Amino acid sequence: MANFLKFILCVLVYSIVYMLVIGLIPFSPAFTEITREVSETQTTASTLMMLLPIIWNCFTAYFIIRNANVKGKKLFRSLMFVMFFIVYFFPQALGAEAADVHGMPWHDFILLSIPGLISLLATLPLMVKFFQNKNVADVIGEHEKLKFKQRYAIKIGLGGLLLAGIYILFLLTVQRNVAEYRVFYQDTAWMQAAHGENWPGFFYPLFSIPFFRGIINGVLILPLLPLIKKSKLVFTTAICLVFLAPAIAFGAPNPLFPDTVRLMLMASMIITMLSLGIFTGKVMWKEYA
Repeated sequence: MANFLKFILCVLVYSIVYMLVIGLIPFSPAFTEITREVSETQTTASTLMMLLPIIWNCFTAYFIIRNANVKGKKLFRSLMFVMFFIVYFFPQALGAEAADVHGMPWHDFILLSIPGLISLLATLPLMVKFFQNKNVADVIGEHEKLKFKQRYAIKIGLGGLLLAGIYILFLLTVQRNVAEYRVFYQDTAWMQAAHGENWPGFFYPLFSIPFFRGIINGVLILPLLPLIKKSKLVFTTAICLVFLAPAIAFGAPNPLFPDTVRLMLMASMIITMLSLGIFTGKVMWKEYA
C-alpha cells in the first residue's frame, strides 16, 4: 500500500508539472487555436484519458528502477536520457518533419517536448528515492559499462529494417484502406507512394523515416541496457515499455489528429515498436547477461 501511494504521488507531481509548464509555453497562434477548439469539446472521459500517457511513463520508470542493478545518480541519469529522448524529443522531432500537414510551424513540435523534460526532471529523482533497490551498489562494474561494438551497429540496422518492413506492411494492408486516414494524408508523398502514384516517395519518406526511427531508437536505448540484469524477460519488458510510450501517448485526445487517424497511428506504433522492443531484447540480452 505504501508503494502504491508513493506511485500515485509521483503521477500527481508529473501531471501538475506537465500542465503548468505546457500552459506557459509560447506556442504559435495556429497551435493555440487548434487546442482551444478541442478544449471546448472536451469531456470528462477525454480529460481522464490524458492521464494515460503519464501513468504509463511513471510505470515504465517504476519498473526500470525496481529492476535496475544500480541506484542513485547513475540510475537517474541513464533513465532521464533514455526516457526524454525516446518518449518526447525524438517523436516530436519526427512530427516536426510533417508540420505542414497540420498547418503549424515545426518549432511547435519541439516545444511540445519541453513539458515532458521538466516533468521527468521533477518526478524521476522522487521515484529513484522511493523505489530504488537499497541492496545494490551505486556503481556499474567495468564489464557492465556500455561499450559500443561493431556488431551492435548490425543488430540496430536489422532492427531498423524490421520496423520499416512492418510499418509498410501495416500501411498497405490496413491504414490506406481507412478512408479518414487516407484523406487526412492524401497530399503527402508517402501516402501517394502507398498508392503507387509517387515511386520516389516509397524510399523517402515511406521507407527511410520508419527505418531511421528504428535506428535512432536502437541507439538511444543503449544506456538502459547495462542496468537491467535480472532476466531476459525483465530486460525485454523494460525495453518494450520505453519504446511503447510514444504509442500510448496517442491514446489521449490530440488536437492535431481526428480520432480515427489518431487511433490508426496508435495501432501502427504499438505493432512496430513492440516488435522492435522484442527484437532488441532478444538480440541484445546475450551482450549484457
